[in-house]
Formats: sequence, structure tokens, C-alpha cells
Amino acid sequence: MPGAPTYRLNPTDEMLFQAGERLGSSRIVQVLWRFPAEVSGSALRAEWDRLDLGLLSRKAVPARVPGARRRWVHAHNAEEPVTHPRPLADADVMDWIDAQARVPLPAGSDALWRLAAAPYRGGGLVSLTVPHFRSDGLGIFNALAAPPPGPAPRSSPAARLGGGDVGDVLGLALRAAVESTRWSAGLLADGSARARVMSALRGGSPAPPCPAGGAEPRYFATTILAMDAGEWQERAHAHGGTVNSLFVEIAANLVRARVPLRGRSSIDIGIPMSLRGPDGDGRANALVVVPLSVPAGEPGHGDLTRTRRDTRTLLQGSGERSATLVPEPLWHLLPGRYADRLKAPGAQQTDAVASNFGRVPEGVARFAGQRADGVALRTVNVPGIVPGKARLRASLCLLDTGGQMIMTATGMPDRFGDATSLHRLVTDECARWGLRAEPWLGGAPTGGRAPREKEDRR
Repeated sequence: MPGAPTYRLNPTDEMLFQAGERLGSSRIVQVLWRFPAEVSGSALRAEWDRLDLGLLSRKAVPARVPGARRRWVHAHNAEEPVTHPRPLADADVMDWIDAQARVPLPAGSDALWRLAAAPYRGGGLVSLTVPHFRSDGLGIFNALAAPPPGPAPRSSPAARLGGGDVGDVLGLALRAAVESTRWSAGLLADGSARARVMSALRGGSPAPPCPAGGAEPRYFATTILAMDAGEWQERAHAHGGTVNSLFVEIAANLVRARVPLRGRSSIDIGIPMSLRGPDGDGRANALVVVPLSVPAGEPGHGDLTRTRRDTRTLLQGSGERSATLVPEPLWHLLPGRYADRLKAPGAQQTDAVASNFGRVPEGVARFAGQRADGVALRTVNVPGIVPGKARLRASLCLLDTGGQMIMTATGMPDRFGDATSLHRLVTDECARWGLRAEPWLGGAPTGGRAPREKEDRR
């Protein structure tokens, strides 16, 4: 990050920062690599050193001027790279993966992200876990593929005295005045939008209420599956859809099959929409999660035309302003109690999230001196979802590695059972679409035990 411009926290960053306190869990992004050869401690350390100079190693600090947004500053990661001393067995590999995601990385600590490696099946397995408030998945990919940063510039006296904060406040105020004028006119003509804002200001939820389910967090079970990329595309087109609309319907069918809907006629699938610009966009979270409403009822495996059309319409009508119920510059200037109420519901207030990350960049596939046999990614809540505070019951991620589609599915055990049960359910669902799904890791998924060996921190 040395040499980078100043990045300010946006509403999504702030929401994810506060999730641990408000919702009882924090969102973690985990990237997994499977390599043909074991990853040495020195190669892992070299990657750790490189990443520690980049955008993943940063902390949020308060502004010096009231009204200005918090800003990111470079920090050094206190979480050292970890090497597992013994080869992982198939029965233990998912436990090891879960253990990496469960390591505490609190918002205010110097433990910024975690990099770990273990020998596995004659090769190597590497895990990178990053708190979502620090970066979204595409931001992590950018950090992994970025060249080494240049030297840090000397800060100007104005910057040291908070001149950048003054400019931020003035800029927010000007943008708020311009955007709020247009927004107010639209609000007068849109009764439903007006009612949504007024309800939020009174303390009501802009999202449907969360189902009852207790106050104890439930850590999700996980399965990771590999499918032929050409086969996925062919089956999607055969049903009148796209790669993404087939993915969305798979997520929806898992909810329809296992989540009690109590008479609801529709369910919400969260679709992350990337607002990230070209190379060099260093925002932590440059995305919004928009809810796609799909019919409830029994799982279906037919025409994807409606899902394809509705997804396109939703994404075309969404954008930067989708993260808040008022214009974003105005949102930043509001007192905290009002800003809290006027944040649009995020991923955890949908029934399931379907995150399609597209093609894995070559700069991500090559890591620690090797090219990976496969790359997977998952998002998971730690210590788990609190059912009474969040609606989310399943989270799916999709990566195109060229020849394969790698799909990671996580689900609340209350609804989907353990990892073996979830694996069977997702495999059967894929088969209904004509897709042959194989375990990305060797053997049948297990899970539930803590790793026995002591890890070596170097």
C-alpha cells in the first residue's frame, strides 16, 4: 500500500466493520489453492512479505476533522505465516480449512489477514483468509496479482494537519446538496420508496423480518465441487440461461428444498454487483449486494429465461446508490443513529447469496512459485450466523478456472445437515441440471473435528 492514494471507507466497509457487534458474526473471505508440489516455508514467507506491502495490510483510522470519512492507512500484519507440520489426510482437510477461517482477526487488532500452508496428497494446500471489511473477493484478487508497490511518498504538511479531511467534508457536502435535490424529487413521485425510507427512520427494517432461531451462532458446513466448465455453459444455454442464471437457480433450489418459508411466495437471493473500476481501484469493498426476488415453492429445473431476464433487469437498475437508502454523500454526513437505519440490507438479510467471481486471473492462479491445479473461494461467517439476527442460510461462490467451474457451497447445519449431507444435496441438485459434480478435494467431505497437530509458525 505504500505509494497508494488515500482511500476512504464507504457504507459497505462500515457495515461489515459493525457486523460483529450488531449481528454477532463477521464475514470472512477465504481463498484456497491446491498445488502439485508442496509449498515451502520460504516460498510462503516470500508471498507473505509481498502481500504485507499491499492493500490487504491496512487499518481504518478516524478522520481528524468531524464529518470526514474514516480512511485506510498502511499497517503491518501481526499474523505470521503458518506451516502445518504433517501432511493432511482426506478426513482432516476440511477441518484444517475451517480452522484457518476461525482464527480471530478482530477489526481493531493488528492481525490483519492469515496465510497458511499444509502438505496434501503429495502436493500443497494454501489458505488465505481476509476479513470482508478489509477487502472483497475481487479486491483480494487484485492484491494477489499486483506487482510490488513503489516507495511511499512523503506526506505534505496539509495532509498531516488534516487538509485531506477538510477536502473530504467539503466534497461530501457539495455532492450531498446536488444528489439530494434530484433524489428528493424522485422520492416525492415514488410512494413505495418514500414509505421504505420513513419506515427505516422510525426504526423499522427495510428487509423482511428475520425468522426466529435463537441467539447462538451456527457455523456453516461446507462442500467444494468441481464441474466441467464447458458442460456448465452448455447446460445453461440449453435451458435458455447463462452461466450466472444457472448458478442463481442452484442457490435458490437449495433454499426451496431445505429452508422453511412459512407461506412466503418468494425468496431473496443476494447478487453481489461489482462496482470496481479498472486496475488500480483500491477500495476495500467496491460492491453492493442486491436482492433478486425469485418464486418460492418446490425446486425447479426447467426454463432459466425468467431468472436471466430478472437478473439483468435488477443489475441494470442498481449501482453506487444501492448501498444506502439515501444518497451516499448525505449518508456519510448523517448522525450515526440515522445512518445506521438508512443502510440498505446486505448479504446477511437475504436467504442465500450467489457470488459469481468469474474467471480466475493468471496472477492469482500463480502463487508461491507454482501454478495452482485449482483455486476455490468461499465466504463464511465467524463464529457463525445468529439465526435470530440474520436471514442468511446458504452462501455459494463460483470460480471459472478455465477448464473447470469450482463451486463452494456453505449452509447452516440446522437446515442442510453436516458437510456430508450438504455435499450429497448439492451434488444431487447439480445432477438434476445434467452436471457431474466431483469433490474438489480428495475423498468425501467430513468436518467437525479440530486439527490435532500443533502448527509451526515461522
